[in-house]
Amino acid sequence: MIILVPCKHLGAGKSRLSPCLDDEERRRLCGQLLARTLELATSMVGAGRIRVVTADPDAQALAAQRRVSTIADTTGELNSALQRARSQLEQDGFQNGSLMVLPIDLPFATNSSLSEADKQPADIVVAPDEGGTGTNLLLLRSGAWNFPFRFGPNSYARHLSQAQSSGLTLVSLADWRLARDIDSPDQYMAWMRASAPNT
Repeated sequence: MIILVPCKHLGAGKSRLSPCLDDEERRRLCGQLLARTLELATSMVGAGRIRVVTADPDAQALAAQRRVSTIADTTGELNSALQRARSQLEQDGFQNGSLMVLPIDLPFATNSSLSEADKQPADIVVAPDEGGTGTNLLLLRSGAWNFPFRFGPNSYARHLSQAQSSGLTLVSLADWRLARDIDSPDQYMAWMRASAPNT
């Protein structure tokens, strides 16, 4: 398995948290989330099978500290950046395995939850967000290697529709650890409460 970790500029991520975090706090949060995601991915597949897709030198440096390679995002658009990254992987000879797209903002994701996704017997595994509209994790088997990325508004329904029209099997994985992200102040505060040490 290869894991792609898309990452915006650390200073530009999580803009919807501006009501509760200032610019520097959001930049620091994104760096922490990227570091945690790389640790999680490394524990699952090893650093050599991870690629961070980013245009941010700070994110590239953070990945390099963990011996993780990067693929430059020259497009500024997630689906195009992932497609370009997949093409690079093909050139590197990785097209015969599985491909997982793992965002950085899944703070409850664990090695167990990722392994559970990997166990699902389908060409494609999708973990929707809590609202059932977004795609929080996407896993493509080798038979679905060229499956079009449909991230963006209503991506969950778009991925399901694309799989159906392509004749590919798909499992929708309902796992709260993968469903909970940090897109709103309420989600951020819920994560902070869950992360607080017991007193």
